[in-house]
Amino acid sequence: MKSIRIMSHNVWGMYAPDVVKRVDNRSSLMWEIYSKYLPDVIGTQEFSEDIRNSGLIEHMKDMYTELDVSEDIQNYGMKNLYTPVFYNKNTCEILEKGFILFDREYNNHDSKGVTWGVIRHIPTGNIFSVANTHYWWKGGEEHDVARVKNSEVILSLAQKLPTPFFAMGDLNCTTASAAYAKLTNNGLCDVQLSAPKTTHGNTHHPYPLHDSEKNIFYGAPLPRGDYKLAIDHMFVDCEHKNKLKRFEIIKDQIALDTSDHCPVFLDYLIQD
Repeated sequence: MKSIRIMSHNVWGMYAPDVVKRVDNRSSLMWEIYSKYLPDVIGTQEFSEDIRNSGLIEHMKDMYTELDVSEDIQNYGMKNLYTPVFYNKNTCEILEKGFILFDREYNNHDSKGVTWGVIRHIPTGNIFSVANTHYWWKGGEEHDVARVKNSEVILSLAQKLPTPFFAMGDLNCTTASAAYAKLTNNGLCDVQLSAPKTTHGNTHHPYPLHDSEKNIFYGAPLPRGDYKLAIDHMFVDCEHKNKLKRFEIIKDQIALDTSDHCPVFLDYLIQD
């Protein structure tokens, strides 16, 4: 029985005003993580223009290809796609693809939306679907409603795309939120809670430190607290949760130093 590995990573590109607006060594650290864990699919969030110009895509190009949703991006009049999906071109073939921009009233820099793809796993011929997303971030009742609407978009994809269907990303809300409940009450299962082998914990942590003389980021701490504090989530349609194998929060120091979010990945058993 073969497996596929799906990774999600908020790469910290939408800079907070009180931290260093640089990429520096973070792009090479990201590539170290991706090349170490070798996911078949990587869903990223906050993939800013600075990240795009940092050399990361150049590092990845021999193994990974970005899912091309440029037609949708042009139709929306966007300057940049902040939620790109990358796939291992040796194991994945794209059958369908698209991007949906969330309501622009609750959307900074057009960064909130969902990039999706229908993928054939080349070694086995099996088909699966992925949706990579980043939800609206502000607090308050109207903003909670906006995130519920974000979840409704994910569910609309889950209802029409081939299964197994995987959704992942920075939802900017916890398991106690209405947006999370919208997904789990309508056919999606949280893989961090459902996988037989899993990492129980939070995914979000303080920013790494920055050495301005060496132009490097370093020394980010481990996340604190349990999963109740996490805002990064991954889901599968509940009909396929019995094929979940392993969920992991990557806490290598180099992973911590890439961002204020730990990368996470799922191993899913896929039939020969």
